[in-house]
Amino acid sequence: MTDTMNENITPEQRQTGRALARLQKRIAKMHALRDKMNAGLARVTEKNLDLALTQKKNLKELSSEYDQLTNEVHCLPPLDAASVLEDEYNYILTIGNIIETTRELKKKNGIDKDVRESITSGLVQFYEGLRRELAMAERQKKKN
Repeated sequence: MTDTMNENITPEQRQTGRALARLQKRIAKMHALRDKMNAGLARVTEKNLDLALTQKKNLKELSSEYDQLTNEVHCLPPLDAASVLEDEYNYILTIGNIIETTRELKKKNGIDKDVRESITSGLVQFYEGLRRELAMAERQKKKN
């Protein structure tokens, strides 16, 4: 039966199937990088904000993967492609902003004490939220 089914597959369908498989592989690689980054960022606290800077290399790699992803989503319907790209872009943008803000805080010059405290508080809230989100995901994984 599968031989008959394979005979009915057009070259375009085969090409689309291969493109979808490449896309799935790219997205899986990106999500693995995101998981790695999230695990690293979840260790950041108010006392060690600089630890976030260790994720710059992973963010650069993720951005490179995103660039390649933009060339591979053509096999999806336009709205699906846009959704995939938007999710990844928003993650990269958010983490990039967090790292850049941390880098600026590290410079210690030109930032008023009250502003510095507000920024630090916002970063700490982000990391606390990330830890809660990861813990919930872990509990859900164990439940399933």
